[in-house]
Amino acid sequence: MIALYYFCFSLVLFIAGPFLLFKKKARAGLAQKLGFVAKNLSENKSRLASCVWFHAVSVGELNAVLSLIRTFHEKYPHIPLVVSTTTATGQALAKEKFLGIAEVFYFPFDLPWITGKYLSLLKPRMVVISETEIWPGFSHQCKNRGVKLLVVNGRMSPKSFKSYFRHRNFFGPVLNCYDEIGVQSMEEAKRYSDVAGNVKVRVLGNLKFDGLEPITDEAISKLRQDINLPANRFVLVAGSTHEGEETAMLKAYGRMLDTNGGEQASQVRLILVPRHPERFDHVAATVDQAGYTVRRFSRGERFADSGREVYLLDVIGRLFNFYSLASVAFVGGTIAPVGGHNIMEPYAYGIPAAVGPDLDKTRDVANTLINSGALAVGKNSEEVVDALLRFYADQDSRIKAGAAGRTILKSSQGALGKAMNMLSDNLQETPAALAKR
Repeated sequence: MIALYYFCFSLVLFIAGPFLLFKKKARAGLAQKLGFVAKNLSENKSRLASCVWFHAVSVGELNAVLSLIRTFHEKYPHIPLVVSTTTATGQALAKEKFLGIAEVFYFPFDLPWITGKYLSLLKPRMVVISETEIWPGFSHQCKNRGVKLLVVNGRMSPKSFKSYFRHRNFFGPVLNCYDEIGVQSMEEAKRYSDVAGNVKVRVLGNLKFDGLEPITDEAISKLRQDINLPANRFVLVAGSTHEGEETAMLKAYGRMLDTNGGEQASQVRLILVPRHPERFDHVAATVDQAGYTVRRFSRGERFADSGREVYLLDVIGRLFNFYSLASVAFVGGTIAPVGGHNIMEPYAYGIPAAVGPDLDKTRDVANTLINSGALAVGKNSEEVVDALLRFYADQDSRIKAGAAGRTILKSSQGALGKAMNMLSDNLQETPAALAKR
């Protein structure tokens, strides 16, 4: 079965070759993905031997394990760490966050002569995968080499489960290559067990929740000063947006301005935070074409307090801080057919959110928020706009929904400690021995 997988993967890679070469986004890290080992790894080969290898596809998965990697490093400072990502945005964030802690590189394509090269060079004692990055070939290689293989913050949505379960004769043996899978909820633990039988699963909770500690009042005040946003403004922050979602947010903003009218229009602000950097200029043009003045973070621009302005946060890694400025939030990837991003982030500040119907990646969390009255869900973009307008018009409703979500967030935290326990339990040496290294 694995041989057939390798054949199919090689065929797909051969066909996709021109796309990988000529599309800038796909070309990021291509040499490393093809097995040309990064210089920082080859030059530090002896130092990195017996490392722990963390892998996170992109920014979202990396944010989930930031605190875990730092905590692991603090507990086991003598164990070398490496961090791989798949995307350029994830790579940039990893290099920024783990400077002096870990060596960073691109995850290789899942072919034995490529992944084997990295495994032979690094000789990792343990590989830790963030969320749902399941590579069959790499999994089998780790098992055959005796490398501990773990998942943290694992998730399997109801939609994904249907596919995994249908092909469980293939995915079951792959999942059984893992020494342990740490999942976000009991529901997901059951889904993994239904697919893979006796696979070892541990419920950790959601690591993204543990990292959601609000920034200080002083930091919020400075952020407001930096972009000239007085505290009495009503602010809609639209985070991790995709194509079409900015248009819906501009419509909601326009209706808020129309509701205010006249001089009061300057009391309302919209902050857009696109998910992908390559869309920043496109979103700026969309805002301009809609008749609004664009203020861009990357240029050091600020609100002029003249009304009909839209602030574009055109950098990566600042969204969570900007949620602190919100009166209400929209979380993207929910109108666009993406499956949703981290819908819990605004609730760290007690800010309620409205989302679209596509919540496949966050279904369990969304249901909890919905049942508590914290989250508004629209069936389409028009209903999302209407939900935002209701929050805009009803301050008591905003406060109540935001507080309900914050209560859920606080009660859901604690995954970091459980994840650290799982990593420690699976280290091939005891924690006491490691501490003496």
